[in-house]
Amino acid sequence: LKMLAHHASTAKFISRKIAVRFVSDNPRQSLIDKMSKTFLEKDGDIKEVLITMVTSPEFWSKDVIREKTKSPFELAISAVRALDADISQPYQLFTWADKMGQKMYFYQAPTGFPDKGQYWINTGALLNRMNFGLAIASQRIPGTKVDLLALNQRHEPESATDALIKYSKLIMPERKLDSAIKKLTPLLNDPELVKKVSAAADRNAAPQTMMNTDVVMNDDMIDDDKPGKKATKGAKGFKKGNSQIQYATGTNTMLSQVVGIIIGSPEFQRK
Repeated sequence: LKMLAHHASTAKFISRKIAVRFVSDNPRQSLIDKMSKTFLEKDGDIKEVLITMVTSPEFWSKDVIREKTKSPFELAISAVRALDADISQPYQLFTWADKMGQKMYFYQAPTGFPDKGQYWINTGALLNRMNFGLAIASQRIPGTKVDLLALNQRHEPESATDALIKYSKLIMPERKLDSAIKKLTPLLNDPELVKKVSAAADRNAAPQTMMNTDVVMNDDMIDDDKPGKKATKGAKGFKKGNSQIQYATGTNTMLSQVVGIIIGSPEFQRK
């Protein structure tokens, strides 16, 4: 084990894994080489490897800033944090992550879910991400409560445009948002946006992840345990595909639609 731990290939493998996680899907070889050198010189000290990474010019390059894409799970959790949501039914978020393409704990390969954006992004996934944003902002996800006015110190925005500008800065305070706001503005005045996105998302379901499509145990683990509910079976006695999404009545207001658009926007998808 000592020989393996000190091998150059081990240093490069671990360094690349770390760089892919924190920098970009395709980190520069020069960065990996620097990290690998530190790994070997510091006897595999990950802290020192991380310091080498964050102090390297490649880490701060404009080409890699916001290059990473959130997985469905990361999107759901970051939305909950950004909106300071109160969660009483966490399984609903599990179901939404499944709908967006990531069934938690069901990826069969021992390597875990891939840490690359191309694995998660496609037409169906993008529509479901926007649908999720609109649903959580309008409180249509059961057991998830948000107070949008509280985020803005209970100040009511003057208009949809004003809300887009203010809430974009509140939800993504560390970013330059001029370009993103310009792209999102045309979506503000469509009163049927929620219905259109929901319908389009249903028609273009996000594909299940690579080894996530195999027959799995009953998706509706909670609902199917209720007395009198008849289990639905697939070809081998189990259900396949996404869990059943549940919707609460919600509040489809101007502000909730604007915030939903922000959560579902490409800019918020970036880490």
